[in-house]
Amino acid sequence: MSHKTPTQPQALTRRRFMTGAGTVVAAGVVAAVSARRAGAEIALEPLALGTQPPGLPERQYGWAHSLRRDEFGNPLAPRFDRLLFFDVRGRPSAAHALLLESRLRALERRFRWGPDGLLFTVGYGTDYFEKVLRLTSPVPRASRLSSFESPAIDHYHLCLHLACDDQQRLAGIETEFRDALVRVLIWRETRTGFTGSGLPRAHQRAAGLRNRNEVPADAPLFMGFKSGLRKNQASEDAVGISDAPFTHGTTMQVSYMRLRLAEWYDELTPAARVALMYSPQTSVRAAARFTADASGDPDRIIEAITRHGRIGHAQASAQARRHNRPLIIRRDFDTVDGGHAGLHFVSLQRSIQDFIVTRNAMNAAEAHNINRSITATANNGINAFMDVQRRANYILPSRARRSFPLLNAAGVAAS
Repeated sequence: MSHKTPTQPQALTRRRFMTGAGTVVAAGVVAAVSARRAGAEIALEPLALGTQPPGLPERQYGWAHSLRRDEFGNPLAPRFDRLLFFDVRGRPSAAHALLLESRLRALERRFRWGPDGLLFTVGYGTDYFEKVLRLTSPVPRASRLSSFESPAIDHYHLCLHLACDDQQRLAGIETEFRDALVRVLIWRETRTGFTGSGLPRAHQRAAGLRNRNEVPADAPLFMGFKSGLRKNQASEDAVGISDAPFTHGTTMQVSYMRLRLAEWYDELTPAARVALMYSPQTSVRAAARFTADASGDPDRIIEAITRHGRIGHAQASAQARRHNRPLIIRRDFDTVDGGHAGLHFVSLQRSIQDFIVTRNAMNAAEAHNINRSITATANNGINAFMDVQRRANYILPSRARRSFPLLNAAGVAAS
């Protein structure tokens, strides 16, 4: 559903923009701006910065209150997602920030904040800070996190995550956004996907599955189980950064994984899939009744190792908790990008270290020392059924600082 908010033109100089902590505080603006490329000034058309609709959360990642809920009160993720990756064109200036902010505000005025309209975040990678601004990055460069993965590390400057219930809407927004920002951002890649009851089944042939390997009709994800139950996600409060200059921000980790669905459905019984997804102490019937948490008996992991010779993914991951809650928010979604079944794993956490701790727990590396039948990929959760292809880390500033954060700290002229 789209809606518009009237704007009141008001003058805003580059200096006022930059000294306003990297954010535009005026109610609206019309300004002629320019961008640099290869040391030369490129004139841009006058733009209307405009106002923002009232009530938008300070956190870009503040999605939770806009989501629909199932009958048990669990949030339902937007049905479609897109990840757009960009590099900055040339040396960024106040003009870059003005243009980007104007386009983001235009989206906020056009679409209601929520899955029936549009949700989005803008994140900045390590190379944006280190290579573009020549500053110390607030997030570390991504790395390999297990013995059985060798991901390529992305070096994109900027990641725009779009999400809503309308796939065609996202496609249109992508085209418009790329065209509007072509003078300040270089588009590099787009990743697409979906989550929600019926969507994995609808895409199973594109994922390489045939009739005998059917994904359950109501499954929201390819591997057949629910995700995002109330108590197996961190809260948005818990992942928030409280220190300046990224107050009301968070960090984001983005991975692309190939899924081995044929082996998952061909070689395993339903009971074996439940054991590897949750725990060997969880029955198929119990798994079907999970409504608030699917923690998979984390307190019985030693029993799982010694008696059953098998560990569940949820059981291992649940070893990484704070105050009995996970350290991360998962905003992952399935994909058939490239003609393969895959998962774009997007996680939010207060620091990238929280993701690393969670990923290390998933590895359950010490289990082999107790029971030799458990290895990094054998009898060890879902590790054998996914291959991590790509990974990168980003920081999501607050909504007020989302357009070229720390640009002023890099010594860019603000006059």
